[in-house]
Amino acid sequence: MVRTRLLLAAAARRDEPARRRRAATRLGRTIIGLLLLASLAGRSADAAALTVAIGGPAEDPAYLPVHAAAALETFRAEGVEVTLRRVKHATAAATALRQREADLAVTALDQAIQGVAARDVPIRLVVAHTRAPAVALVVSPAVRDAVHGVADLRGRTVGIPGPGTTGHLLLLALLRQARVEPWQLDLRSLGGAALAGRVASGELPAAILEEPWASRILEAGRGVALVDFRRPEETARVLGGPFYEIVTVGRRVLPPPRPRRGGPAPPPPPEEPPDAALAAFARAVVRVQAWLATAPVAAIADRLPPDLVRDRARFAARLAAARDAYAADGDATLAGLTATLRVLRLGTPWPVSLKLGPDDLLPPPAVAAARRDLGWPPPPP
Repeated sequence: MVRTRLLLAAAARRDEPARRRRAATRLGRTIIGLLLLASLAGRSADAAALTVAIGGPAEDPAYLPVHAAAALETFRAEGVEVTLRRVKHATAAATALRQREADLAVTALDQAIQGVAARDVPIRLVVAHTRAPAVALVVSPAVRDAVHGVADLRGRTVGIPGPGTTGHLLLLALLRQARVEPWQLDLRSLGGAALAGRVASGELPAAILEEPWASRILEAGRGVALVDFRRPEETARVLGGPFYEIVTVGRRVLPPPRPRRGGPAPPPPPEEPPDAALAAFARAVVRVQAWLATAPVAAIADRLPPDLVRDRARFAARLAAARDAYAADGDATLAGLTATLRVLRLGTPWPVSLKLGPDDLLPPPAVAAARRDLGWPPPPP
């Protein structure tokens, strides 16, 4: 009996180091788990948050990058919590930004200018989504032999999607270049389907067609593109630079004016999102935008959730037609902003008090640097 106790004690002494190692391992795992939880909790508490008003559906390729970045959690991966506030149209997105119901607006640049900047709320561009508008000046086959350039439209009926639309402004720019006055044309404003049908039938000699009608008419051979703005190289050739139609903009905080001597101190400027949050947003969108512009369309459709793809064939056709127009790096050049503002000024007159130049729209340096630091190609989402 004594011998048995001695043998058990000896065995216990031999197992003691192993037990200590196992206990230390369990303790180490517990500590690591607690540290990880603390880290995640701290990261969640410190994560910047942005409310983004988006003025277009995911079916529109120009707005798809932001919808996709939210669905793929690319915003969260870059360290920013984004809440998308879906509104009916680009005008409503600009209004939400002006009224401080959103930190950023994904909208048409002309709406941002008319609805925000022109109402004494300075803006700055955070991400450029498209560098070419999704429109083309299409001529009916019935008059193709007689219409070789924009000047040949003088005296003819030309359709537009609506007064003040991007297509209308681009037509005005083309007429100015060709030294044709707008009153020398008979302009007709119609919906996209009606415009496409009347061009195809020959009832309209020419029209500015938006997507997807431009692609449908041209691919069916029922019209000829006189100027195809969907192609970035043609847009740059005609306008002198890229045309930034859909962009993400935020408010630009100006320094308060100096108080008059002996007067009250000016109120502090309103609090705006930190540059780090804007940089994280921009990085996420650029990663998705570059992926949409370069990855196989089938692979993109496989990766995105069904509610963003829906009809797979239609999704593939729309994306294939628009992907060349993405500003893949999200940047807006001074030449492009100059060209874009030149066209937009042809629309509704800007207030005399609005002093807006290309330099005024440039993003904060931290945002531009964050986009550049991604390199090319940037990491996929």
